[in-house]
Amino acid sequence: MRARVSVLFLIVSSRVFAQTEPLPSSLASVGTAHLPNLAGAIPARQLLIPPKAIKELQRAQRALVAGDIHSSARHLETALQIYPECLEAHNSLGARYIDLLEYGKAAAEFQKAIDIDPRVMPPVSNLSVALFLLQRYPEAEAAARRALDLDPRNPTARYMLGTILATERRNPVEAVNLLSQTRSEFADSRLLLAMVFTRLGNLEEAKNELREYLKAPDPAKKHNVEHWLEKLTQSPTSNRAPEPGTP
Repeated sequence: MRARVSVLFLIVSSRVFAQTEPLPSSLASVGTAHLPNLAGAIPARQLLIPPKAIKELQRAQRALVAGDIHSSARHLETALQIYPECLEAHNSLGARYIDLLEYGKAAAEFQKAIDIDPRVMPPVSNLSVALFLLQRYPEAEAAARRALDLDPRNPTARYMLGTILATERRNPVEAVNLLSQTRSEFADSRLLLAMVFTRLGNLEEAKNELREYLKAPDPAKKHNVEHWLEKLTQSPTSNRAPEPGTP
């Protein structure tokens, strides 16, 4: 049975994976106004991209900057019709599909990028995001671990693996370690840590994480987090303390 995601966690994660949000900016976007330059990409492969495909990549980036996600995706789709082996376009198109809530299509694009060059880390990390949103947690975990193998210092891969483990209620010690390392990059790490600490009965640690989060909260989450902190403060210290989203 899939792990149950609490009401608050849905609020926590509902926007984290958008391209312009913290985790979503972690969706590595490789489209630029010029020839894409993705870390780990092979220059010789870039030189193979036809000029018409490069123009579509440029149009896709301009549309993205203008906030037209659908148009950006269409230009990337056209670029891939011209040159299907463009890793950068597959990766960027996957990010656009995440924005459009088309998670299955996003996962497919990230996998295509990985198939072109499995040594490039961003599509692997991005695949873990798409699989997580599809609630395919074991596969998401495998992708996140593979991303960490490729880049052990990458904060996005650490955050995603910690998020997956917290959602699955597995390996709490590992989840706490991973999420503790990503507090500065992802504020929501504190909310996930509070969730894990609550399950472990470490209410003081959970409350400390929530208080730290509330020093600079996301306005959309502030009320829920304040309510959560209030419930924890009123609860006796026990392993049955309320988790976010419980009545």
